[in-house]
Amino acid sequence: MGNEYEFSDWKKFFAVVGVIVVISLLWGLYTPSDEQNNSPSTTLENQGNAQDLIKQSIVYVRYEFTSKNEDGKYFEGEITGSGVILSVNNSKMNIYTNRHVIDCGYTEDCYQRLSERITIRTQDGKTHNVQEALIAPHNLDLSVLTIETSEDYKTSLVRFDNPTLGEEVTAVGYPGLQGINNVLEFSVSKGKITNIRDLLTRDGFSFQAIDSDAYANFGSSGGGIFDSYGNLVGITTWKTGTQENIAITSKSINQNNQKENFTLCEHGSYVITYKDENLCQPYCNRDEVLGQDFKCYGVCKNFYCKSDKINGEDSRCDDGYILGNDNYCHPPCGSKIIYCPNFNSICYKGSCINNCKADGKELFEDGTCRNYQ
Repeated sequence: MGNEYEFSDWKKFFAVVGVIVVISLLWGLYTPSDEQNNSPSTTLENQGNAQDLIKQSIVYVRYEFTSKNEDGKYFEGEITGSGVILSVNNSKMNIYTNRHVIDCGYTEDCYQRLSERITIRTQDGKTHNVQEALIAPHNLDLSVLTIETSEDYKTSLVRFDNPTLGEEVTAVGYPGLQGINNVLEFSVSKGKITNIRDLLTRDGFSFQAIDSDAYANFGSSGGGIFDSYGNLVGITTWKTGTQENIAITSKSINQNNQKENFTLCEHGSYVITYKDENLCQPYCNRDEVLGQDFKCYGVCKNFYCKSDKINGEDSRCDDGYILGNDNYCHPPCGSKIIYCPNFNSICYKGSCINNCKADGKELFEDGTCRNYQ
């Protein structure tokens, strides 16, 4: 009897072990892996191709423009930066970048733009023309670029919860190589979040930004800040100090800043922000200038451009001039014989302004003296 009971106990033992093994196998078959359910259960270092996926979602942005400064001088310029692919839907790719990367209005001399062109370079080496450049509301330094593509490009996983102080992050972008002109570096730099900022725009929109010591030089603007799981937590926007950068958080970008709230101007116009409101401004022709009222003005063909000319001529002066009480010849101002006391001034719309030609410039219809090109 004793041996029978012992044999029975062993059978029970092996039966229990068998059940455990079967359950373990079934659990492995039917439980999704970390890769399948996209659960952030591993760090970036151990996630295999996570870093490669981050790299594939970063693009190089190039912005070329022709413009005039406020004095009317013509010039050409270029700005470069980075961008992050967020979605590819129906052959349209959406890319986040900073507005200052694709808007020469952030530069000192770009008063009046004449033409603009934006291209992006993806990690496969292909260059794409940007069809749309949408500008964020609240004068926030953000833009969404759209291109047409049939390629299956990788997109970033976006994290919308609040980042934490001291959290490890990775900054990825295309900063310029210090000390070398016209050379870019694809940079992957690790660091920690050193500060969390609660910010406010002038029109009252509140948003959050993070400081990190993950190195980002000029050109990194528009690139991504990723957490240790490879999720996008912010867009690099400003640089402070020697190596620290400030990024607008993904949560703030998503909050009240959906793409449908961005401003898109029709072809032949661009976005300007006036009193914190986005407006569409048509391009002026090259021989025109942009007035303070955002209208395009041509050059005046004579001193009486859109002014009344008095009847009669004074034979003592050149044609169109009148002799003043100071025995000098002056252009008449308006319908009455009122001359401008300064010989180097001219009359325009009843007011005396500086003689543009004395400075080698032209008078434009808005009453300003500017270069004529």
